[in-house]
Amino acid sequence: MDFLSTNSFLLMEKSLGFLWTKQAAILDNIANAETPNYKAKYVTFEEEFDSRLRVAANRERPRSALRSAISASAPQVHVASNESMRMDDNGVNVAEQEVEAVRAAYQMQYVMDSINGYFSNLRSVIRGQ
Repeated sequence: MDFLSTNSFLLMEKSLGFLWTKQAAILDNIANAETPNYKAKYVTFEEEFDSRLRVAANRERPRSALRSAISASAPQVHVASNESMRMDDNGVNVAEQEVEAVRAAYQMQYVMDSINGYFSNLRSVIRGQ
């Protein structure tokens, strides 16, 4: 069914994967908030995606390279090694993590609404409405 998906749909799919990975990292952080020497994890996506888009833009056929740049991009999980919140060297700020979890949940809802809208439009086109 790859021929039905557009670059925008592929980007929505990648965004959802990023947000899922971000939620998993946040939940790991909250679960380990009392673990001594635990360092908080954070997830990035934009930097790698931006660099892949720049490479694709400089290719001979930038439009065809765009799809492969989107497909090849993946979220990166990092560990915040220099942050310590407490005397036991734990680097998790639970209040901050909870705010980020709520923000990511709202972002996931927005992306899911966009994906549902995409399929609704596709269904309307197929039905001829």
